[in-house]
Amino acid sequence: MEKQLDLRGLTCPAPVLKTKALLDDKEVQRLDVLVDGEVNVNNLSRLARSLKLEVTSTSEERSEGKCFKVTITRNKDDAERTTSGIADHSHTMVSASKASSTQEDAAKRKDDSVGTVIFLSKDKFGDGDPEFSNTLLSLFLQTVLSSGHRPRAILLANTGVRLLDKKSSSYKALEDFKAQGVEVLACGLCVEFYGLKEEIPTEQITNMFAIAEFLFAADKVLTP
Repeated sequence: MEKQLDLRGLTCPAPVLKTKALLDDKEVQRLDVLVDGEVNVNNLSRLARSLKLEVTSTSEERSEGKCFKVTITRNKDDAERTTSGIADHSHTMVSASKASSTQEDAAKRKDDSVGTVIFLSKDKFGDGDPEFSNTLLSLFLQTVLSSGHRPRAILLANTGVRLLDKKSSSYKALEDFKAQGVEVLACGLCVEFYGLKEEIPTEQITNMFAIAEFLFAADKVLTP
C-alpha cells in the first residue's frame, strides 16, 4: 500500500508524529511526505532509520514555493522488523537484555549503540548563582570529555539549546564531543523560540519525539 502526506506548514514535532502514526500500519509499504525545510527532512530521516526503513528525499519547486518530498519505503522483511513506538522499542531492548545469558552477550550490550544519554534542559548546572552555575556546566562537560566517557548522545532542550551558541562557554566542549562521534542534538522548537536557528546546523536540530525515543531507549540518562 502507498500513502501520501502533505505536512507543510506544521511545526515540530507534528510532522514526525503524523508520519509515525501511518508507519505503524505495516501494510503501508511506501509513504511520500511533503514538508517544509531541511530540519523536517532530517527529522523524518532519523525516524525512518530508527525503524530500519529506507529513506530518500528530493526538493521540489511548486507554485506555492519550494518544498521537500521524503519517501520512506520498506519491503516485507522490513515490515516484520518495524517497531510500533517508543514503548515497544524500549521493551524490545529489555527483552534482548534478559535473553543475554553469557558474559560475552553482556559485554556486547554494554557497548550497544544506546548507552548513556546526557539530557540538558537548561544552560546551567543546578539552581545556584546563574553565572557560577553556567561555569559549572561547562566544567562538567569538559570533565566528562577529558575522562574518556563517551555518551551515545547529548540532547539539548529549553535553555539548554543556548549551549550551542558560539558565545557559550560550553560550545567548544560540545563541538569536541561531536568531533568524536557523539550526537549533539537540539530541540527544534526550542531553537526557534530562543532565536538560534541561524546559529545551529540543521543536522543538529531534532524534535521532541526523537528526544523522547532516545531517553526511553537509553541505558542511563544523566541530567546535571
